[in-house]
Amino acid sequence: MKVFLHLGGKVPDYRGIMREQGDFVIEGKRIPADRVVIAEQTHSDLAHRCGEEDGGAGFGSHPQIPIADALITDVAGLYLLIRTADCTPVLLYDEACRAVGAVHSGREGTRKNIAGKTVQQLRQDYGIQPKDLLAWVGAGICARHYEVDAATWSDYHESLQAQGFSPQPAPHRHIDIGGDICQQLAAAGIQPRNIVRQEICTLESPHHFSWRRDGTRNRQINLIGIEYE
Repeated sequence: MKVFLHLGGKVPDYRGIMREQGDFVIEGKRIPADRVVIAEQTHSDLAHRCGEEDGGAGFGSHPQIPIADALITDVAGLYLLIRTADCTPVLLYDEACRAVGAVHSGREGTRKNIAGKTVQQLRQDYGIQPKDLLAWVGAGICARHYEVDAATWSDYHESLQAQGFSPQPAPHRHIDIGGDICQQLAAAGIQPRNIVRQEICTLESPHHFSWRRDGTRNRQINLIGIEYE
């Protein structure tokens, strides 16, 4: 077994894929639409365990996985798709390729520790040890550009502190989503050397969609799946 993963930019784009409603190509690889799983993404802290019956969720008459903001599976040939445009994607897999996960972690998901909870669900559902996991933290808005109002900032910080986390240093009323996610992954048991963070700010990057910069309704796609050799 091997793992295929893609941390996205503007090509291919989510709106384009939804418009075509068919197979699409990433890095020269054809991805069958009926093997892709898309979550509704409601800023929850819920991870959905995907089975064969979930292939094609989000295409045609097959609805997206409701509520969930994370997807996990041990089924080879299923591709888990998370869409982002300033929120941060997290892709997870263990070194033996026994299971994978895809996480949408914006401010609310990070406040609720969805990344850490997804690691624990991988352990609970598939027996994966966190020390064997590799984590890829993709492009998202950086702390310098992510300023919120005082009430939102206080609520976010108080929630993380109540869970035993120390929010990453940032200017007052600014939030470092990617840094806080890395802390949550480490607290969940992933070895720091196995956490790879893309140092890309979506607001600054012309190669990424950014809702704060453009008010865009489009998204980059982030995808992971187990494949046969």
